[in-house]
Amino acid sequence: MFPRFQRRPLWTLLLATGLALAAACAPSGNGATGSQAANAKQVPVLPADVSLSGKPGTPAPKPLATRASLKVGIPSKLELEAPALLAQTYGEFAKENIDVTFVTDTVPNLLTLLGQNKIDLAYAGAQALVFNALRHGVPLRWVSGVASSAPDSGVYLSTKYGKSAQDFDFSVLKGKNIGVNPGALAAPSEYGLYEAITKGKLSPGDVKMTPFTDIAAMAQALNNGSIDGATLGPPFTASLNPGIAFQATPGYPKTMQIAGYFATTDLLDAHRAAGTAFFRAMERTVNTYLSGDYHGNAEVMAKVAENLGTTTDLLKVAPSVSFDFNVPAQSVDSLQQMYRAVPNTLQYNDAVKPAELLDLSLVIDAAQGR
Repeated sequence: MFPRFQRRPLWTLLLATGLALAAACAPSGNGATGSQAANAKQVPVLPADVSLSGKPGTPAPKPLATRASLKVGIPSKLELEAPALLAQTYGEFAKENIDVTFVTDTVPNLLTLLGQNKIDLAYAGAQALVFNALRHGVPLRWVSGVASSAPDSGVYLSTKYGKSAQDFDFSVLKGKNIGVNPGALAAPSEYGLYEAITKGKLSPGDVKMTPFTDIAAMAQALNNGSIDGATLGPPFTASLNPGIAFQATPGYPKTMQIAGYFATTDLLDAHRAAGTAFFRAMERTVNTYLSGDYHGNAEVMAKVAENLGTTTDLLKVAPSVSFDFNVPAQSVDSLQQMYRAVPNTLQYNDAVKPAELLDLSLVIDAAQGR
């Protein structure tokens, strides 16, 4: 891993932000100007003539002249992290002359480590914590997306209240008990529920949200009728009993992204070559092994299952992931709008603009073989 500089105690800001969010403290004023620092190559919007996908084997390796080491934080081993895990397995990082070490921890802890400059990248959802940290002076950047919303993911409601999204009156959600992921509307995975509440002209307080740390248990609760609905995605949607529920709304629209990789400006500036090499390997891995319906490739699925500590049969219950490294600018505005609907979730008044948080220059340079 690269040497770290002692120029700023950013970890204290990020840790304080995380603790404040967990304690649901009242909003504070805008933070330091560190969040405004931008590298000279910053690109907040993917140009219309640039594609982040390509043919197998592309972009070609461009090994660094000097071996570099990166530490990459991941909260748990999910199929969404397959590009990085398989890049390690298939030697794609080695082809770029970089060593990658994975660090597993919770998202708040990983973001704190990122602010401490103890890791170089972190895979995470774009939680309210990310926006608060940026406003408190931590120069985080959202440098890549991960995937488009799975077709089967979204808000599932009991068929007692409707049959399909086309004829469902979302105002029916008032007073209903909906199973959610921990964090509820402070977590990006709940954007579909926020959209459903908005369509029903309701406020978050009109709906009871019951958090589940065990998503399988949430699906079972919907099966047995102890909750009225749930935000679910594959493979858990496959465990719903036939006719018990319907998909009222998708997890999030194609015009936005809710997760991906985050970095500090150190990686984007002083160590940019290593960051670009990392994403060249990631994009090449997707183009070569994880494009289309890769669930039909027995060799690739065996490697994915081995990395995730599961079986190919369990993985194939869900459809292949549609990996996508782009982060549409609307993501920043839409997520803040959701977080703002929950009192004391965002700790600032002046909205974060897409150009402050997004920097797609690494994935663009990687796709173009730079």
